[in-house]
Amino acid sequence: MKIKIFMTGSDGNCTWLSYKDTNILIDCGFKTQKSMKETLEELLSKVKIDGILITHEHNDHFTPWTGRLSIEYGIPIYLHKKHYETEETRKTKYLSYENKKEGNIYYTQTIDIEENSNFYIKDLKIETFNSYHDARKTLGFVFNDNQLCWVTDCGFLSTYIKDKIKQCNNLALEFNYDIKKLIDSDRHWKNKLRTLGKFGHLNIDEALKFLKNIKYEKQFKKLITLHSSEKHCDLNELKKRIKEINPNVVNIYFSNRFNNEIIEIEDL
Repeated sequence: MKIKIFMTGSDGNCTWLSYKDTNILIDCGFKTQKSMKETLEELLSKVKIDGILITHEHNDHFTPWTGRLSIEYGIPIYLHKKHYETEETRKTKYLSYENKKEGNIYYTQTIDIEENSNFYIKDLKIETFNSYHDARKTLGFVFNDNQLCWVTDCGFLSTYIKDKIKQCNNLALEFNYDIKKLIDSDRHWKNKLRTLGKFGHLNIDEALKFLKNIKYEKQFKKLITLHSSEKHCDLNELKKRIKEINPNVVNIYFSNRFNNEIIEIEDL
């Protein structure tokens, strides 16, 4: 399995995951058509994308350009029905494209997925589970029978999510913000409360506490940090804190907003 994180964070999220002959995108949250084409042009010229897997409907993960990409390249979008069960105008905007010059309306191919279910995209097995965020529905994923667990945009780690993580050999986890840095920042207090809440984002202290509590029962082959705030998370400081918890952790990948490193995930 190979992973390439193109974007992660509030400015946008998009990851390429490749396994055998299967290629998918996890989220596709580009703000403009130009940025999407510039970022994905090389990948799309080399491989056929078999699906776009959506964690939730916030516009740093799922935008109208996701639909345009789906239509242009014939890529199905895998998403929970709550991701588009909104007013009809929004549904049309995200999942269809009207070419006014031609007088035609083009629609995406959507495949509904449920939480706590299993399905395949070609060779790739995907298990979904419920996460906690202020979206209509937020999903986490387990790939290939515990080869990799993917958790982002998660206000807190429930016992159920922790159990899912413990079963996996590799982990991609949100490390969003340092509590003190966020509280001391100039962000509006409403935004601070949203981020700090149980349906906000996962703070560094909680993520590190979880890793510390399980370090003797679980050693991940690879740990990937996701969705770290540019202003409220110092990646060098985060690396130091992880090393303090467990000095033997070496395979850590610190994802910034734009990261072009290909991460190899060993087969089980």
